[in-house]
Amino acid sequence: MPRAFIGSHAWTVRADKDLGDSWAVSVVPPADDPEGPRPSIVVKLHGENRDAAVRGALEVLQRAGRIERWEP
Repeated sequence: MPRAFIGSHAWTVRADKDLGDSWAVSVVPPADDPEGPRPSIVVKLHGENRDAAVRGALEVLQRAGRIERWEP
């Protein structure tokens, strides 16, 4: 399962099929986040399959500075 990193904390990445070829990719904070509860980051995009949608969303978030890095 892919993970996104914000600081030294690993966030879980989920992908849910939306209508048609749309995907909602969520980057979910860890339950024991020392900074307290934070909202998930959600990106919606079109993709032919789950892996392509996740990779595309994580690349967009990294370029935008929302996450520092990610692992497949």
